[in-house]
Amino acid sequence: MEKLQRFCFVVGLLLLFWNSGFANQDINQQLSECKSLEDDQAQKALSLAEVQLAQLSKQDNALLYGGFLSCAAWAAVGLNQTELALTYASDLEVLIRNMDGAETKVNLLRRTGSVFHRLGNRVAAVDNYQKAMNLAESLNLINVQIPILVNLGVLHSQMREEEQAIKNYRQAIALMTELNDFTYHAPVLFNLALTLNGQQRYDESLSVFKQIEAMMTPQWPDRRKAQVYGGLASVYVSLKNYDKADDYNQKALTIYSAHKEKPILYYLSLTNQAEIFIARNQPQQALRVADQIWQYYQAAENRDQLMGINNPLYGLSNVYESLDELEKALNVRQYATEIDNEFQDTFNKEVMAQMQARLSDSQQRKQLAELKAQQIKDQIELNAIQHNRQLIILLVAFGSMLVLIYFYWQRQTNKRLHAISIRDSLTQLGNRRAIDKWLTARPMPDPPKKRLMWLIDLDLFKEVNDQYGHEAGDEVLKALAKTLTGFVNSDRMVARWGGEEFMIITDDLTEKEMNGFCDSLMHAIASTKIVYEGETISVTASIGVCSIEAKGDKAWHKALSAADKALYQAKEKGRNCMVCNQ
Repeated sequence: MEKLQRFCFVVGLLLLFWNSGFANQDINQQLSECKSLEDDQAQKALSLAEVQLAQLSKQDNALLYGGFLSCAAWAAVGLNQTELALTYASDLEVLIRNMDGAETKVNLLRRTGSVFHRLGNRVAAVDNYQKAMNLAESLNLINVQIPILVNLGVLHSQMREEEQAIKNYRQAIALMTELNDFTYHAPVLFNLALTLNGQQRYDESLSVFKQIEAMMTPQWPDRRKAQVYGGLASVYVSLKNYDKADDYNQKALTIYSAHKEKPILYYLSLTNQAEIFIARNQPQQALRVADQIWQYYQAAENRDQLMGINNPLYGLSNVYESLDELEKALNVRQYATEIDNEFQDTFNKEVMAQMQARLSDSQQRKQLAELKAQQIKDQIELNAIQHNRQLIILLVAFGSMLVLIYFYWQRQTNKRLHAISIRDSLTQLGNRRAIDKWLTARPMPDPPKKRLMWLIDLDLFKEVNDQYGHEAGDEVLKALAKTLTGFVNSDRMVARWGGEEFMIITDDLTEKEMNGFCDSLMHAIASTKIVYEGETISVTASIGVCSIEAKGDKAWHKALSAADKALYQAKEKGRNCMVCNQ
């Protein structure tokens, strides 16, 4: 009898384990099905996930539970059920905290970051992506790091933190090369090329775009091909190679024109076309295209698109300036500034709200956990009550400190963004915004001193680029910027006007002192020697000068036109000279 009981017990255990194995296998199949449905059949995926979540135990099946939470959150985002998606993503964060370090945890962290990313919560997205990256690095999971870096790169690009995005993309490419796994190669290269182009690193951007072009196959979607062609056209326009720019731009426009609904990239290609028309001395065609673009950008329904990418309005403003349509150029630039300010204001408010919500959520979760722990401890020892109160006080103080740190960080970020917005990234001089800010803040000088505009254009600078390369040209521009900085005092300012043009505004010179100042300026420019790869490069400059008679846009544009004409006359006279047009 005793032997029979033991035999029955053993058989029962075997049946239990056998059934458990089949049950786990079935649940894994359900999870795989949920993931396969979450994009195309989101409602079905959500229903399936919720059934399993109601049956599974968080403690006993944490990995499976986390998998279904992830699927439910992703499907809820696809169904625009924002609050539900946020709840599931937050629950997944809490679950992940108690998991042991493993590749599954890394993938869940990345998925949580992706859900927050799709919900527009950049703070939570960065937090989860970075945790996933740190854990993947600690576990030496190189293959898992690649998609995380891609996610971080896209997020930093959206936040206009281009240098960090470039760093993420290059690190991802390096890991792909190390593993010989190029699954994400094309989209990473494309994002890298766009970001480099936006940072005016045209040679690097062109090299990357060429790699993408070599990878293209007939199976690529037309829209993706058009984006590549448009990117190549934009780079070649910046490099002033208008023949190649036109070839690629026509390919992009042909693809976009085949579709009834035109994306904003179509109008960026039209901007390229306008610049090509200008370069080929076809101003009427350029103006017609520019007006078409401006009409599209002004439409209220297209406003959000202008904040979704690097602001394209500045390129259109430059087109109008090149066509001497200064009033239109000013209107476009004012609209561009308005868009930038709205983007920054919206971004700051979103980040602050997300930080505060995340801090509040974290405090609530901690307080609930502490309350539960306190109730248990109360049954064992009354002294634990006082201990828990002190802990809560410390947590509140810590939370207050985090809020103060955040506001300090926000203030420093705003200062940094403002400094970047008025500085030329290559030469570190001020830009056109810096000139406007300087002029707005200063009164007109007292006679006989005059406010003078010195428009300086380097002679034959294209030949420097053609002979030595664009990197050498960049070194020349940086060296000349340093030379011009030596002429600055409290009554003068220097800025990069664009390309190889610089501008100096002086408030401390009289008409009699102009020639002496100009001689010193031209001598200093000509004396600047740049050594690049063993070659010594020197340049001269032509200068157009005029006076600014009053404050305000009208006087400014009148002076700018006069200085530009004087500069043209200086070029006609043989270069390396000054012409004053009062």
